[in-house]
Amino acid sequence: MNKVLITGASRGLGLALAEQFSTIGFSLFLVVRSEESHANLRKQFPDANVLVCDLTAEDYQSKLTAWLNGHTIDIVINNAGSGTKAPSLAETEPQFLRKEFETNCVAVLTTVKGSLDALKRSLSPIVINISSRRGSLTMQSESAAKGSGCSYSYRISKAAQNMLSLCLADDLEELNIKVVSIHPGRLLTDMAPKDALMTPEASARKLVALVTENKLENRDFISLETGKLPW
Repeated sequence: MNKVLITGASRGLGLALAEQFSTIGFSLFLVVRSEESHANLRKQFPDANVLVCDLTAEDYQSKLTAWLNGHTIDIVINNAGSGTKAPSLAETEPQFLRKEFETNCVAVLTTVKGSLDALKRSLSPIVINISSRRGSLTMQSESAAKGSGCSYSYRISKAAQNMLSLCLADDLEELNIKVVSIHPGRLLTDMAPKDALMTPEASARKLVALVTENKLENRDFISLETGKLPW
């Protein structure tokens, strides 16, 4: 049985991905922040393995490594993310950048490091980082985000995550581990952009199809709405 690890699995896209992968027979390894989320997930997915831990905690990586000890993980999906509604210089504060960087970039690094031994046991491992079109430096340079209302901290942290994805792709290629970045679409979630139009469920179906049809390549940056994106 194939196994998938999903961070931020208690709601939104993370929960939708858990539902889709469960439907096609994957074993679930889900990471959430609260005992309440843990309880809710165990009701919906009785056979799921659930780790309760804040991804920004000092001991997260070591807890993840211990939790996955002896397991094989085929897919790691770094879905957990955060954002702050501060789209202008005047509204942006340094602590906003620190918070988003810890969740959207550093936690991706620690998740990959903590799950690396489990990924190495897979015959076709892949790391999928849930990024954003707003992390594209090319699109930012073309004023694509101007007037969008998207915060400095979110854009900057996702751009940093994209660079991390490319660094990981260089290193992990030697281990036959693919690393890809995915813009999940303009999702109708709590963090929805002004032009949101896609449900998390629709996005999850598209991503699972790309995975199961083996259409993702190392170093891909893909929008589930429009196809390949410029870094």
